Parts: sequence; structure tokens; C-alpha cells
Amino acid sequence: MSKDLDLTKLQVLKFAQSETQAQGREPIERFARLMLEQASALEGQDQSPKAEHAQENPLTDQTWVAWRLQGFFDPLDPHVSTTVDARAGFELEAHTAIKMTCQRCLGVCVQPLDVHRTFRFVRDEQIALAMDDQSEDEFLVLSSAFDVLELIEDELIMALPLVPLHLECPVPLTQQVNPKHSIEIEFEAKRPNPFEVLSVLKSKKQ
Repeated sequence: MSKDLDLTKLQVLKFAQSETQAQGREPIERFARLMLEQASALEGQDQSPKAEHAQENPLTDQTWVAWRLQGFFDPLDPHVSTTVDARAGFELEAHTAIKMTCQRCLGVCVQPLDVHRTFRFVRDEQIALAMDDQSEDEFLVLSSAFDVLELIEDELIMALPLVPLHLECPVPLTQQVNPKHSIEIEFEAKRPNPFEVLSVLKSKKQ
């Protein structure tokens, strides 16, 4: 099913009613907005292969977005109307990793991104907004050609850490501080100590 599934034009109702399960992976380059987030997070970083190796070994899933969909269609509750609202949906899992700048050591760090959400579909935006407050599930407007790839990208972007950090910085923080320029050091070495100057002046007055 995964090979024949068009993630940009998913027939949600059919997928949900058949309780289809599908999984696969997409090249991360296909997610342009996520790539822009990574480029912004790495601004000013040296991205040469040598520099990358010096930071850490990249994760193997950095170049792919793995995904899984499980469709469902809840049985009809005899106490409610026969509407399809919120009965059709799917569970979405998505996993990848991108490079960002560690806010502690300012080096490049790999941040895993994991998404696991349940989405239910309703007729219009007003119903979706009304039902959002009643459940932890996400409510979306039903479409005969739903773009799952766009949804995956939205969820991955929302999963980006506000403060990316290494679990353990590979370089001690003391080595991250730029040493003073040699000219500054030489100037400070030659600059007279103000307390010594003051003592000389006092001795002359005596």
C-alpha cells in the first residue's frame, strides 16, 4: 500500500474507513520549509566535512523522514447523529533529525524530531475549532485530496526544540571562548599597574 499511496492527495475517508496502515520514508530535502529552519539554525557555522566530523558523527536518519499512518473509523454511537464528523481519522508518526546550533557551546548538534499525533476529520473549520477544546486529538477539515506531506512538515517544525542543546557538549566550554588577541595581551602586559604608579607618586611627595 505504501508504494501506491500518494501522500500529497490522500483520500482520507477511504483511507480511514478501510483502516489502512502505511509506512515509508521521504528524502528530507523534500521538506523545503524544514530545510530552511535548519539553514537558519546553522547560520555562521562551518559546514565543511572536516568541521562536521569534529563535532560529532551525524545520525543515519538525518537525510530521511520516516513516517507511518494508521487509518481508523470509529463505530457509530447510537446516542449521536449519523454524521462522519470526528469518526474518520488517522494516527501519524514521523521521525527525523536535523542539525542545529547548540546554545550552550555554539557547536553543531543533531536534534531528533519525533511526532506522534492523532488526527480526526470534520466537515468545516468551525466544527474543528469547536471540537479542539474538547479533546487532545487534532481536528482537521475533511478533504478528498489531503496533503499528508505538508501535515508531516508542519508537525516536525512544531517539534523543533526552542533551545537546542547537546546532551553532552563534545568540546569543553572553556575552549569555546575565543582567546584575546596577542596585541591586546601585549598591551595589557606593558600597561603600568595603577597602584604601583600611586605608590611612586606618594614616595616622591615625601
